[in-house]
Amino acid sequence: MTGSFQVRPLEEGETPAYEEFLKENSRLPLYGIPSFLRFLEATTSCSTHVLVAWSDGAIVGALPYAELRREGIGRIVNSLPWYGSHGSVTLCRAARSREDTDAIRRALLSDFVAAADSGDLLSATMILLPDEEGQIASYDAVLQPIQKDARIGQITELPPVDGAADGLELTFKQKTRNLVRKSLKQGFSEQVTDDDWAWKFLAETHAENMAAIGGKPKPESHFRAMRETLPPQMRRLSVCMSDGTPTAALLLLLCGDTCEYITPVIVKDFRPRQPLTFLIWMGMLDAIKSGYRRWNWGGTWHGQENLHHFKAGFGAVDLPYSYLIRAPHEGVVKLKQLKSQLGTLFPNFYAYPYAKLD
Repeated sequence: MTGSFQVRPLEEGETPAYEEFLKENSRLPLYGIPSFLRFLEATTSCSTHVLVAWSDGAIVGALPYAELRREGIGRIVNSLPWYGSHGSVTLCRAARSREDTDAIRRALLSDFVAAADSGDLLSATMILLPDEEGQIASYDAVLQPIQKDARIGQITELPPVDGAADGLELTFKQKTRNLVRKSLKQGFSEQVTDDDWAWKFLAETHAENMAAIGGKPKPESHFRAMRETLPPQMRRLSVCMSDGTPTAALLLLLCGDTCEYITPVIVKDFRPRQPLTFLIWMGMLDAIKSGYRRWNWGGTWHGQENLHHFKAGFGAVDLPYSYLIRAPHEGVVKLKQLKSQLGTLFPNFYAYPYAKLD
């Protein structure tokens, strides 16, 4: 079937078919679905686009991307921006030859390059899905990146619903099992709610937690945008209560058969009692009972040993993935000039490896 497909931008009336395609064919479908793309537009002021490959009236491949243009400065293109997002190509799982699927992949990538290169480009970054990492040679051939970066994806495969608690605990390391058991003896209760007070607690505690480690928190406006753009059934916000006091919260996003671990927060004074461990355990059990098959912890930077160890304790398996950065010479020159302003000009977009801009 090589050559019997057409690549073009997604049209407005085709979004239901596209969303269904992602949920059926991607292990991490959240990052390309229309509601998440609307969320990106709301939080970053970007424009989003989807390239789709059609064959015999069905979608057989897709590639979402976003671009942010600053007048008089230039454009940065990401597939995709925002914390821990993935972009790259999703292909139909239906039986096709390797040659067919790679032809579709390369055609989508070629159209992406043509769109990205169309005037005043500073840089374009492709953030691979872990499942696409094995096909990086095709990405290199088409994108011709001049820089690369890397993260470690971590995913826990959830056991079947039968004997969920025992099966789940067996995937954990011994220390994590002990912490779970400790958390279950604290008299905590879990409250799953979409009420304003819970979102306020999440945002404020997140800001406090990030300030304590010198990190940059997600703005409160991003949490507000989630509630405005993502349907309620995609959001699960749980709060750990101790004698009526909120002690920790956990925000998950649910899509396809995957739970996305988005924002965990904890009140410092309660940390020894493991309220966040309690919420993770309860969230995983509920995910299993609701038919979800995997728990995506998101990307971990190389060098974040403690965070990597924490996720691995809950049975997470490493799935490395790459950032491929394409940029014209004049774009790199301008990025170097703008280095100190990039976080303000292009918030939540990946521009270029900062160490290479000196």
